[in-house]
Amino acid sequence: MNAKTELAKRLSETFSGGTPVTAEALAAILKDYSITKESDEQRSDLHRRIKYYLGAKRIDGLSDKTLGNYRCNLEMFAARVNKSAAKVTTDDIRGYISYLDETRHLKDTSLQTHINTLRAFFGWLHTEEKIKKNPMSKIKSLKLDKKGARQALTVEELERLRDACQGYREKALVEFLVSSGCRLSEVAQLNVSDLDLVGRTVRVVGKGDKERPVYFSVRARLMVQEYMVSRKGGTGLFVSSKSPYEPLKPRAIQRIIRAISERAGLEKHVHPHLLRHTFATHALNGGMDVTVIQKLLGHEDVSTTQIYAEMSDETIKHQYNKYVAAN
Repeated sequence: MNAKTELAKRLSETFSGGTPVTAEALAAILKDYSITKESDEQRSDLHRRIKYYLGAKRIDGLSDKTLGNYRCNLEMFAARVNKSAAKVTTDDIRGYISYLDETRHLKDTSLQTHINTLRAFFGWLHTEEKIKKNPMSKIKSLKLDKKGARQALTVEELERLRDACQGYREKALVEFLVSSGCRLSEVAQLNVSDLDLVGRTVRVVGKGDKERPVYFSVRARLMVQEYMVSRKGGTGLFVSSKSPYEPLKPRAIQRIIRAISERAGLEKHVHPHLLRHTFATHALNGGMDVTVIQKLLGHEDVSTTQIYAEMSDETIKHQYNKYVAAN
């Protein structure tokens, strides 16, 4: 029995008799104990631990966007769970996940993002020996339909998306995303001056601040040129429709794509990343070598590209007949 438990037991025995307890009696019980008031920092040091964790991840090379997402998710957790990191339990984690699910009504994919963030954070604390037990060790990942979530748009669905565009800004945005395979963050930071319209190419800065050339279609070039004629100002490739015509932020681009897909009546949740996936899938089914797609997407490992690019059964059969069946 530790000192805290022993003290609690003795106090319980003293008060359970129903007789008023004198100061002298309490002093006699407490004379063998050293009592200090727990500070607010000791009670909840999570904010400080989060700061150190993000600092370590910045040194590891994580992008500002990723660090910002980590900070948002972890600070939300710290505000909800007012404890020191060492005292956070598995039940605290489970209660927080239930809160996100039942009260905040987050989708499974968003819930899994929070779980992944907490797993990485507490795993780091455990590795750094800041906590003795990892409360995430018994928390399992959700079973997500990853294949269904990243299912590329069909040719018909893509045409419906194009038909639902209103104005050349929307048309140029959809064509550029689906023909270049660029990430949302890469498109958001582009300026008009970055584009080589004759060569239909542009250099983008991707993950890890790595620069690479990407290409866009003739249709995308035509839509961009028409958009540049109708736009009123701004230096960004895609800008707001009101003065001072600031470049569209990633969230604004997401909202535009979502609005187009709703007008098109598509059942799928369409977002910029799905258009990137659609680019990879259609390129692979069209016969493009997967290592070329890898370079265009800016992937370090070809296995990542293979997750994005799903080959249709018809293409597989055609490739088999072309290279095997005739021999």
